[in-house]
Amino acid sequence: MDLTFTSEMEKGLGQSRGLNYEEYGRSLEKQIHVEKLRDKEYHEAKSVASEINSQIPK
Repeated sequence: MDLTFTSEMEKGLGQSRGLNYEEYGRSLEKQIHVEKLRDKEYHEAKSVASEINSQIPK
């Protein structure tokens, strides 16, 4: 798999997941694990934002 990434992307993946893009690109299992975590975090953040928005008086 040919992945194109920036140094900022590499740093972010390393800080948040403990992986570098070489490891990420070599292992489909690691890619699936990372993407499932990202999806879970996205939905949690979306839920929090929705809850906060519902509490703001209009």
